[in-house]
Amino acid sequence: MSFLTGTSCELIYQSTAPGTAKNTFTTEAQINDTAGMGPQANIPPYFWLPTASGSKGRVLLIRAFGIINVTATPTFTWSVRLGAAGTVATDNQVLASAATTISTNATFWQFEGYVVMETPGAVGKNSTVRGNGMVWGNMGASSAALCIPLLGGAATPGTISTVDISITNYINFNAACGTSSASNGITLQSLSVWGLN
Repeated sequence: MSFLTGTSCELIYQSTAPGTAKNTFTTEAQINDTAGMGPQANIPPYFWLPTASGSKGRVLLIRAFGIINVTATPTFTWSVRLGAAGTVATDNQVLASAATTISTNATFWQFEGYVVMETPGAVGKNSTVRGNGMVWGNMGASSAALCIPLLGGAATPGTISTVDISITNYINFNAACGTSSASNGITLQSLSVWGLN
């Protein structure tokens, strides 16, 4: 590291065990559960400082990988939400994919997303971040590679304007399956969270 910019990259969280395998579900569900992975990843209050010069452009980097098993061709979505512990279907969806058809040959996926502070705001849900990234893996027909975009709110341009930087924001890593079946399962094997400050 040159320290040319006076910024640092630090590992904030690294899971030490996989999450509990999840199947037979269709609504968004947390897959970085505390039963499997232990204490939940989070960023402390004011990870992004409440001043434009202190946090604009600073990044939260989230990396993960896991396995997926399917029968037929269900759809899956991936998402990361910031907010209260265990948040699904509410709070800030800072990274999310569209529902994507996964083939019967699916086995492996990898996730990388960047949450960039665009406009720090006052206490409360008043700050704007932009989320961008990708999920990829051998999840297509005949194990073909798929690359699935991630965006804040699952829509272009990926901005979310309701982040509260004054609270502990838990990293809720979630998934949803379009077809409920014991044969359609997903497991989060590893999760790391980095601060690029």
